[in-house]
Amino acid sequence: MGYRVEPTFVVRVAGMPLSALARLRCGRTAALVDRVLDAERWLDDQRESLSKMLHGAIGGNGDVAMRRRLIVLRRAVYHAKPPRTGVLGADLIDRLPRETAGAVDAWQRRMCERDKLLNEARAALGEESVSGRRALRDLASHVRLQQGLVLASRDLYLGLAKWSPDEPDPRVERKLAKYVARMAAKTSPFSTFTGSFPGRWHPEAPDPDAPIESGRIGIAELNAFTQRQIERTLAGWPEIRAHLPLEVNSSLTEDGDALRFLGQPGGEAVVELPRTATVRRFLDQVRHGDDRTFRGVVDALAAQDGRGRTAEIATFLNKLIDLGAVHIGFGVSESDPDPLGRLARELERFDGERVATVRGGLRSLRAELDAYGSLEDPDERLECSRAIGAELRKIYAHLGWAGTAMEFPKNVFYEDVLLTGAEQVQSPQRWHDVLDGLDVVRRLAGLYDRFLPGKLAAEAFFAGRYGSGASVGFLDFYGAFCQETARSSGADLLRCYEQALPVPQPGDDRLAELARMQERLVALVAAQPVDADGCRGPSRAALRAFLGELPAFVEPIASLACYVQPIANPGGSPRGVLNELMTGFGRSRARLLRLGATAAGTFTPGEGDWRVGGRHAVEITGTFASNLNRRPPVTPFEISYPSVPSERPEDRRIPLADLRVVHDAERRTLRLFSVRHGIEILPVHLGVMVEFLLPGAYRFLLQMFGQAVPRFEFVKQLAFAADGGAADGVRRYPRLVLGDLTVNRASWTVAAREVPRRSRDGAMLDYLIDVNRWRRRHGIPQRCFVRVLTRHGGPAQRSRTKGLFDKTRKPLYLDFSSEILLRAFEETTMNTDQMLVFEEMLPGPDELVLHDGEGGYAGEFVIELGDGRDD
Repeated sequence: MGYRVEPTFVVRVAGMPLSALARLRCGRTAALVDRVLDAERWLDDQRESLSKMLHGAIGGNGDVAMRRRLIVLRRAVYHAKPPRTGVLGADLIDRLPRETAGAVDAWQRRMCERDKLLNEARAALGEESVSGRRALRDLASHVRLQQGLVLASRDLYLGLAKWSPDEPDPRVERKLAKYVARMAAKTSPFSTFTGSFPGRWHPEAPDPDAPIESGRIGIAELNAFTQRQIERTLAGWPEIRAHLPLEVNSSLTEDGDALRFLGQPGGEAVVELPRTATVRRFLDQVRHGDDRTFRGVVDALAAQDGRGRTAEIATFLNKLIDLGAVHIGFGVSESDPDPLGRLARELERFDGERVATVRGGLRSLRAELDAYGSLEDPDERLECSRAIGAELRKIYAHLGWAGTAMEFPKNVFYEDVLLTGAEQVQSPQRWHDVLDGLDVVRRLAGLYDRFLPGKLAAEAFFAGRYGSGASVGFLDFYGAFCQETARSSGADLLRCYEQALPVPQPGDDRLAELARMQERLVALVAAQPVDADGCRGPSRAALRAFLGELPAFVEPIASLACYVQPIANPGGSPRGVLNELMTGFGRSRARLLRLGATAAGTFTPGEGDWRVGGRHAVEITGTFASNLNRRPPVTPFEISYPSVPSERPEDRRIPLADLRVVHDAERRTLRLFSVRHGIEILPVHLGVMVEFLLPGAYRFLLQMFGQAVPRFEFVKQLAFAADGGAADGVRRYPRLVLGDLTVNRASWTVAAREVPRRSRDGAMLDYLIDVNRWRRRHGIPQRCFVRVLTRHGGPAQRSRTKGLFDKTRKPLYLDFSSEILLRAFEETTMNTDQMLVFEEMLPGPDELVLHDGEGGYAGEFVIELGDGRDD
């Protein structure tokens, strides 16, 4: 096996059994609708032949009145509508040829059957609409759902008390149905709706489908942006500021008569200052003084100056802090498991009434957050969430934020759920075929590395600016890159940096080859026939042969996190379906470690150093004001980023100023080294925030020297390589498989305007029939997921940032037999003119691996695999 599978993995499981969604189905109505549509199909099949028979009867009939009746009947047959009263009678049938009379009689009986079925369906839907609302109301009483709604939609939670299933409220029903479906059918990354627990590989795993038997721990955390703002404000209070430690910006470099560093004016930018004797004296004192607090530095410099200019010295030091050359803060690591409690403890060192008041407020806030996760009763959680908000508002007032531009956060805190006492143990031998498939995906993903076009263009820029084989400091290169991409001459460089697909081709031979190899892979996949099961499966031998032809500048993803939904396969080897891809290096396991010390005892990050291909994987530990980036340290070293406090030993921190970019002329690539440690570095992002939202220099580090997996672009380009047929604007794409691994589910794409819509006064039964007729015509499963492709919308929705936070992009579970879920779907189609993607539901309700006494659960394993590590 030419790859390494990490010994542990993360299991994420939905918060409600999938069987709960069956209660929202209108089963009898759906069965009757199917029979109506079967009757319609029969009538449609008979249309041409019966019309032809009647045409002959019309032409040979000299009775004018009879001919008129036959003409009316023929029109009714053609449009599958009952003829008006008096048209079809025994006298007419008796005068028809025997064969025609028999066909007319059969048509009439089928029309009567259809009308009877319609009446039965109308009555059944009336009954099942009521029972469906009652089932939804019952599901709404599920404690886990209500716990989630307290945070996710407080208004909806409060509205439940007023909502009666006997009094229809379509708006409440649609919203509630979406949450129920989300909780039962999806594994949301970080929320009350989903729980996480550890799994591990063992060659003698006893039971591949071990039940979930666990407790739950809720972990509530204050909004990371809010905590950062609290710390920054407190750092400005004179009674605190005087005693806070100072640190020189980790990016600061000295070059002749200038100082350069990553500063803060107007955001993040490379700032240059004259390297005057005064500035050097200040920086030396911050670096080497006996007392490196603000007051200690000011007093020491004032003593050296001897002219009583303490105030002027303090003012100048504050200017250096404002520019970002010097940092001040509490030194609380953002990876601390209890950052709020730690801040409160730090404040014990400072005197003053208002400090004591804020310290007490932080402790009260922390106590409420701690209590929140342990509360079972949703109403108690609601009161606790209000108490948390009230405590934070008090702190706002104490900090002087009330009535200022400092807005109260929409999400005061977030909650994640850790399942305790649960563990999945799986045999790697049984999973061999799925793991082999994932490794093929990992190697192919290197061809679609989102950072690769920018890397190739930047290498050419570097060689042209500094010379082949040159070496420069990281900050110098970053500054030069920013300057060049701000000019019109750097438009191609910027396009390569920002755009991965389609591959930009400004003239670089490697970019042209990259595009050609992507086209070859798409053609290879498209050439594979679709089998009888509706699957397209390129052979691994052909893919491995293709991989052998990739150019040297295309490297496999060094460590890949694969989000795989297991599929039960009694008596056979496990199967899986790929949900998502991300870079690995312990990213998902680190998040789980943070969620509780219970798991930490037996569930640790990978042993030893993360070294791949001679490079050391090195992280940046800052949260950058996002809870998505909270995690404990994973890699032995970290890149010390400006304004990011760390409690690692100095010998494990690599300042930005220590990083050097080296041009490898032979390989035509850029490499990153730590001068002090003498090691080559592979920067890795182990938070969950997407890279383009990170600070500029952080993102640049990753894009120049790291890797990124564009799951959507990569997998979809292969899955959509060739459709399996198109009709009426609907394109069908077969399931894409590699052995026991489903790489992409079968899918259907269509413009929203092509989906049947109900008229303003249209009956629900008519809509139910119309959409199911449409669904059956195109082979879309009765249960599936649907989402909006936001890139097909207007310019605002195509914006990368706005598209990311657009909720319509999230998959919506859809059951075409459920009136309530169809209403939610109807709302989606009515509110967009974009493309819709329908995806089959895989695994289905009978193929779930995770289960407990209540039933089976949707879940996924986050499996990491990659290149073998260096010894």
